[in-house]
Amino acid sequence: MTGVAQVLRWRPETLLATATAFDVGGESVANTADAVRRSFDLDPTWSGVTRTSAGHRVDAEVTALHRFERTLIDLSDATREGHGRLSAVRDRIVGQIRTARSSGFNIGDDGAVAHPDPRRRADADYLTERITALLTEADAADTALSGRLTMLMRHLDGSGNVVPLPIGGYAEATEAGRLLDLMPPDVVERYWESLAPAQRRNLIDSVPEVVGNLNGIDFADRAEANTISIQRTLDAEVAAGRRDGAKARQLRALLRPAPDPLHPGRSVPRTFLGFRDVGDGRFIELVGDLTADATGAAVLVPGTGTGLHSVDVYRRRAANLSHASGAPVIVYADGPLPQKLIDADLSPIAGTASDAEPARRMAPGLVEFAAALDRQIDASGLDLKTTVIGHSYGGAVVGTAEQSGLRSDRVVYASSAGTGVEDRPWNNAEPHVQRYSLTPPGDPIQYWQQMGSSVHGGDPDTAPGVTRLDTGNYSDGTPVAGRSAHSGYLDDEGSGAMRAMAAVVAGRCPPPYIERAPDIDAAQDALDVVGGWIEEGLSLVTPGR
Repeated sequence: MTGVAQVLRWRPETLLATATAFDVGGESVANTADAVRRSFDLDPTWSGVTRTSAGHRVDAEVTALHRFERTLIDLSDATREGHGRLSAVRDRIVGQIRTARSSGFNIGDDGAVAHPDPRRRADADYLTERITALLTEADAADTALSGRLTMLMRHLDGSGNVVPLPIGGYAEATEAGRLLDLMPPDVVERYWESLAPAQRRNLIDSVPEVVGNLNGIDFADRAEANTISIQRTLDAEVAAGRRDGAKARQLRALLRPAPDPLHPGRSVPRTFLGFRDVGDGRFIELVGDLTADATGAAVLVPGTGTGLHSVDVYRRRAANLSHASGAPVIVYADGPLPQKLIDADLSPIAGTASDAEPARRMAPGLVEFAAALDRQIDASGLDLKTTVIGHSYGGAVVGTAEQSGLRSDRVVYASSAGTGVEDRPWNNAEPHVQRYSLTPPGDPIQYWQQMGSSVHGGDPDTAPGVTRLDTGNYSDGTPVAGRSAHSGYLDDEGSGAMRAMAAVVAGRCPPPYIERAPDIDAAQDALDVVGGWIEEGLSLVTPGR
């Protein structure tokens, strides 16, 4: 409790000097932010990836400086408000004490009033009530100012215990994460880059499920957050008594180092740019590194049957392409990919490869992720061309994304189910996009390209503006052809089809298409087609020829 002696020692005028110092500091910070922005804009002829990267950094620094300015202004306002309250209550206490003492009353430090004359007992009690009430008010004003200043100083102490909100102000990390999840990627990027390292650390630890899946956040931070999410998912499996279950074993595998595609014999930590423990499991895995030495960057969208259970299959396939092309490959399986080709009784469509809805639902996310990849490349000061590859049902996802404004320098439709499920043309945001397709002769997907055009779009091999690639032979010299070829070439780094895709990713000229055999047997009737699909169901989604 604040006592009389303490109040009498207060010098509220010093608070005004402090508030003025905060004002001066805020103005200085604002001038610094303006100077940084003006300096960056001095040379209008400066262009290229270095300027783009520097621009991202300048935006982040200017945002952080303005946030610092805002805190200094808030400190000034709080200090001035505190000065007003403390000055007013101190003046009233001083006035009461002077009046009481001039009338012969004695005042204790706790505000208790007494008088030598017993007949003045009622007056003493009245003054005691008045002065102790004022001391309570003074204590409340002092506590409020202290609390407000302490909270504002937490914004500046470097601990990261509170983080800025994307909409202004500060709060706990969980609240910031909730709001961040609602923001567009460009706002997320500026916000994230403006944070102090400790603030980022707090968000990663507190809401990894948000940070790890949010476009606009640096890939390294996303990967760190997803490692935490995977570990916590594994911990939940163990706590539920499923320590030795298939899911727990798979999660442990995600946390173990894996072979480096560009350095045989070396293992590296796995890098997940997305992880969601929903349905059959959704993930985005970066295989390789985005560096200046890379020949490009590829995104591989897999097909039917992909989930947490097949993450290792597609890492191996991505590693094959990465090694063959010299470029990092990102496996994008962040969506409800169908888990079966066709239902056992041939009737239900939902959830099968015949369903257009998964492609429709996944396409917007792929468009956003491709843009996030562009931003990551730009922010890193790299000059890498991007290639998006859709394999099997993933081709329908990629085609639908192109219809929805995907930006990519190159697109490859690999054994693709079609060119997109929407009834509209491609609308790639890259005006000079180069499109390629490859489908081995005898690949069962050819039946669907002909029979299922009303669901997933037309045959990419014959679509206008698409260059068909040669699939060639496997490493052992046998042709890439037949039912097993649908996925077989992804498992053989030396296959002609893999080398053709690698050439596209690396910006090299791929070999021209050679008609080595008929695409499909034109004499086969619809019943044989369906039977072939059912028989080939497993081979379409699992590795091996």
